[in-house]
Amino acid sequence: MGRADEYQFDYLDDNSRFADQVNGVLFQGRQVVKPDELEPADMLFVYLGREADRRKNFKSVVDKVRMWKGQLIHILAVENQSFVDYRMVLRNMLTESISYEKQWKRKKALHERMRDLEIGSDAFFSGMTRDEKFLPIVTLVVYCGTEHPWDGARCLHELLDIDEELKPFVPNYRLNLYDCHEHDTFHEFHSGLRQLFEVVRYGKDKEKLREIMEENREAYSRMDSDTRQLLEVVAKVRVKEEYTVMENGEKKYDLCKAFVDMKLEGIIEGKKEGRLEGKLEGKAEERQEHLIRTVCIKLRKNKPAATIADELEEELSAVERVIEAQRKAGCYDVERICAVLAE
Repeated sequence: MGRADEYQFDYLDDNSRFADQVNGVLFQGRQVVKPDELEPADMLFVYLGREADRRKNFKSVVDKVRMWKGQLIHILAVENQSFVDYRMVLRNMLTESISYEKQWKRKKALHERMRDLEIGSDAFFSGMTRDEKFLPIVTLVVYCGTEHPWDGARCLHELLDIDEELKPFVPNYRLNLYDCHEHDTFHEFHSGLRQLFEVVRYGKDKEKLREIMEENREAYSRMDSDTRQLLEVVAKVRVKEEYTVMENGEKKYDLCKAFVDMKLEGIIEGKKEGRLEGKLEGKAEERQEHLIRTVCIKLRKNKPAATIADELEEELSAVERVIEAQRKAGCYDVERICAVLAE
């Protein structure tokens, strides 16, 4: 998964947003899952592993899980993607299969301790009784790619070179995939996720985005800090500190004014020091700004440098340089931190 996914995972730590994600995708906005019904899930049931890549290890983790209505024993797992992973079907199959295997091993170990299965019986060899059930795992893949719609496989059959005669005998596995590019409205979402999907979906259509902001002015003119950071990292949209609005002692951000002033970087083109805002000056500068932005997000959560470097898969020395520059700047403003690094 990419770094954008890591912050969207943090955003979904909030049960209200987690429920909003699930209700919006699975139930078309109907408030089926209530935030106060969500409980922490026993992570022993869920696969948390790393799979090897030819270049490096990266996380294959279902790490936003909640138990919903305990006795109904549903686990809702949300997995986010900011790029098209053409083997996502296989990744999900593996993750869910190993998660069910972990549940079985836990049942088997309990029976071995209790010694309650008759030796030589079917249950003894199975490690479980006929009537025992597993906790179901529902995995959502929420695609937030800004370059193009999802063009990868959505089910196992699409990945197979298989004869049509054999297809009925090969079990198919389907993704629960949500691609905002396939939707025109996002009224089913009631948190900052709606603004995220709208900006990703219409980020290249200035007039349409202006229309959407006018229709939902209250949300766009009083955006909370977490949603602002989500847009910065996932949608690559920057809203400067000069558009801060204090409301009841809480810092909000006015995206509507930033849009009108042509300073919503990454979406609206405007002149700045003889160049267009949002236009990349080079891959190195883009990468540095992205690193600063994501490190600042982690710092706000009081994470140490070593942990940040591990989560972002960056060199510790690079992270430490950013942290030192942030301390000298005395704020989390990307431009000011860049200036300190340039010195």
